[in-house]
Amino acid sequence: MTAEGEHGHEGRPVALAALSLIALLIGVLAGGSSVLFRALVAGIHNLFFLGTLSFYYDPNLHTPASWLGPLVILSPAIGGIAVVMLMRALPSDRRGQGVSDIIDAIYYREGRVRTVSAFAKSLAAGVQSASGGSVGREAAIVQIGAALASRISRLLNLAQWQRMTLVAAGAAAGLAGAFNAPLGSIVFAIELMMPEISARTLLPVTIASGASTFVTRFYYGMQPTFLVQTVMATHLRIAGVLGLLPFVLFGILLGFAAWSMIAVLGWSERQFARITPNPYLQHMIGMFIVGGLAYGLMVAAGHYYVAGPSYAALQDMLRGDISGLGFFALLFTAKVLATILTLGSGGSGGVFSASLVIGAAFGGLVGTAAALIVPGLGLDVTDFCIVGMAGMLGGTTGAAITAIVMVFELTRDYNVIVPMILGVTLALAVRRAVLPESVYTLKLVKKGHEVPDALQANTYRIRHADKAMATDFELRQASERLDDVIVSLEETGKPFYLIVADGARIKGYVRLDPGFKLWQSREPAMMLGDVARTDFALARPNDTMFDLIGRLARRGGNLAVVVRGTRRIPRADDVAGYIALDTMGTAVIDNARAYAAPPMRNPFPILYRRRVIRPIRFWRNKFRGPQPEREA
Repeated sequence: MTAEGEHGHEGRPVALAALSLIALLIGVLAGGSSVLFRALVAGIHNLFFLGTLSFYYDPNLHTPASWLGPLVILSPAIGGIAVVMLMRALPSDRRGQGVSDIIDAIYYREGRVRTVSAFAKSLAAGVQSASGGSVGREAAIVQIGAALASRISRLLNLAQWQRMTLVAAGAAAGLAGAFNAPLGSIVFAIELMMPEISARTLLPVTIASGASTFVTRFYYGMQPTFLVQTVMATHLRIAGVLGLLPFVLFGILLGFAAWSMIAVLGWSERQFARITPNPYLQHMIGMFIVGGLAYGLMVAAGHYYVAGPSYAALQDMLRGDISGLGFFALLFTAKVLATILTLGSGGSGGVFSASLVIGAAFGGLVGTAAALIVPGLGLDVTDFCIVGMAGMLGGTTGAAITAIVMVFELTRDYNVIVPMILGVTLALAVRRAVLPESVYTLKLVKKGHEVPDALQANTYRIRHADKAMATDFELRQASERLDDVIVSLEETGKPFYLIVADGARIKGYVRLDPGFKLWQSREPAMMLGDVARTDFALARPNDTMFDLIGRLARRGGNLAVVVRGTRRIPRADDVAGYIALDTMGTAVIDNARAYAAPPMRNPFPILYRRRVIRPIRFWRNKFRGPQPEREA
């Protein structure tokens, strides 16, 4: 028998200290994997574009003109062939994209990330980005971290909730290693990947993210990912309410831009499928156009602005090296088109980096136009670029707090934090009003895998057992005849519980459903103890429902018996009440009522909305109207 079988489906839980040590190991491995993956991407990139074998590549610096000249147009297409080969080698149900696949694993596969598939998709994303595809490296590193965490937790046969926690921790560690942003990575895991947020789940995530960042900083230093042309805090660029008004309009525009990005990505996939059923030909067509875009920008503007993650273009925008309404419009259009062609034609990679670049270019476009229209406000285009980064990221992913914290960590520019909060909030609100699903959850929803989009504290879980128990029970002895007990009880029209005792010991319970007075035992001598059920758990009055529900789940019980006193082995006369599964369901509904969505139009006809249907009386009252009351 396997370890999984010995300990049950849930595995075995370990102490929080041990779980934290495992998270530390995962963080170190994720950080080291991030360094190795970056080196691999650098080697492929230098081989494709420069014809040299070197494992150093700074994506924040522009790549020199390729020795291939115009033939560099073929680089993304050649790399795309390898990408399709790697993806086609996987079964069709294992070709999910990066973060979406991790979310699906947490909520629908008990935290089981398929290791081979994850590494194959990560390698494909690395080849895609290095050869010139318009995707970043972060999705691949996130998936590597999650796959390592899943594999380690399965080898140790950890409990399901701990495995899911470590997968989220591994994903956060991968993102932290990719961007040198531990805080944003922690919030990323909280907003998108953690079904439960508590000390026992949050501590492993923070440890893994911190460890990964510590490892990567040995190689890449302490500086932020992007350098911004900032001013001193005593000379803030935005002062007064009027300076914020353009960002209100910009946030609304960002919401529509995020919706358009998600919608067009899905549309492009369908269009490429119509062009040809051959996946290799689909992707080669898309990547050939991307190569042409990159080379055209090199000829016209001097750099391959849309090839790869485009961090160099983003760095130029944040430093103020790019200006002009026309050039921002060109860069925005080209990057959007390159990203749609890369992913829509069957490419591998995430939209995290692309969202940052597209948002910054859109911000530069709007900011330049706003500065020309209202020059008296003293607007700075860089501020719009930063807000655009966060707004597009939050709008497409649905992770608003992640976008704010992550962009702040990437730029370390606190001057624009208020417009950033305003822009991200409006962008997410507008996008969700038009399209409820994010770029990560849209495909999951289409295959029937709903993912929660809100974090709500279940106050029922922290209620004490004595506040949730029912006391309408009777204590009876197991030696009593069943027929005599039924005769002595009164029918209430509701389920009734008997707590059965064997002397002073609690033996079990019996549930009597409505109508039990009509029931007769087949054996007249049957005792109450013969039908008593033993699938119950004991609870103290001060036990929380969270602990009690976990106890019932481990035991497979249907009833909790609440006992008073401090005796280690409670007696029958210590029973104070009971908590049944049906009363738990009622309490959970009552708890959710405060957070229920506002009433909307009922799609069902009035006939099915009424609890009691009396057609004759309904139509009679409908035509006659209210009748006067008769005098006595």
